[in-house]
Amino acid sequence: MLKYINCIAHNSSEGQLLVGGNYTALIDCGMAFCSGETIRNVKNALGDRALDYILMTHTHYDHIGALPFFRETWPRLRTVTSETGAAVLLKDTPRKVIRELSAVAMREQNITSDLVYDDNAFHADITVKDGDSIPLGGLTAVVVETPGHTRDSLCYHIPELDLLILNETPGVLMPDGTIYPCFLTSYSDTINSIEKCRKIGCNNLALPHRGIASKEDTDGFFEKAIASNAACRDFILIMKDIPEEEQLELFYKEYSSDVLLKYQPKDAFYANARATIACVCRNKF
Repeated sequence: MLKYINCIAHNSSEGQLLVGGNYTALIDCGMAFCSGETIRNVKNALGDRALDYILMTHTHYDHIGALPFFRETWPRLRTVTSETGAAVLLKDTPRKVIRELSAVAMREQNITSDLVYDDNAFHADITVKDGDSIPLGGLTAVVVETPGHTRDSLCYHIPELDLLILNETPGVLMPDGTIYPCFLTSYSDTINSIEKCRKIGCNNLALPHRGIASKEDTDGFFEKAIASNAACRDFILIMKDIPEEEQLELFYKEYSSDVLLKYQPKDAFYANARATIACVCRNKF
């Protein structure tokens, strides 16, 4: 697919490029620590063209931590997210979390340089809702609201490529073929979002942190995602009456792995685990 180019610089990062006849768009811009390499990949793919849009799937640090550096490189760049995502980006606490977790990721990668940027770079230029379209010229990015991982999670359907670009709401496909569940705000929203994506019926799926997946990986993906998320819910229900710290340690033993922790710092793992457990234990499903 010459109109779709994987510019991801690291497995923990993002950067899926759509090249339209009139405009170009990157699906998320990835981690701060590899922003230089991601920007070089995008420049090499675009040649003398500019990057026009960053289409956010959600506002987590591993998906948009590099945004200030992209704005420095392409000052006319416009960012796209939901109204919920736009509101999140303007709050001090999410900005602080992005900076802190970006710094943790840098240390994990043995990078010692400082994160020098203006937090005000984290803002949305365009807000969208379910069914809205971003025309790129010969390509159209159709917005699909898919809450569950976060409240602001968006997927993008590219009908001309028979392509659906997923976020982490269904889960993350691991190298061993298992799907790591990622619901942080609502289990029921997650299942509804998976069903919504399945009904779109695309033959090509782009998965978070990897780009377009093979037929082997995507065959039965949504069914596997539903089963994986349901199993996670059931696992949490079994331990819902024990103290939180014990819940976290059991969750860590069940779901962490050396492979996962290469891509996700332990601090981020535990933060997400707390939210996932809370979805079930507080009857948010």
